[in-house]
Amino acid sequence: MPATSRIRWYPPLDSVKGRETELVLEAPILMGELLKRFCREDAALQRFIPAGMENGDVAGFMVLQGETLLRPTDTVEPGANLDILSAIDGG
Repeated sequence: MPATSRIRWYPPLDSVKGRETELVLEAPILMGELLKRFCREDAALQRFIPAGMENGDVAGFMVLQGETLLRPTDTVEPGANLDILSAIDGG
């Protein structure tokens, strides 16, 4: 059943997506596929993917659902609230 998921973006990703976005998910989706979808829809996110990983690898991102770190093979259900952070810190 479709439901709205709330996505919170943390610096520096929020400079591209804003602090929070909403997305209606029609069905469960693998977290890795969801991140690839975000990157396809907004090419500016590509700059946060480490060199050599441009071919759809989403290792440049960390996704939390509550306090649980999601892996690319984990399923995101419609209505889930997610926090997305850059896994690569330049500091």
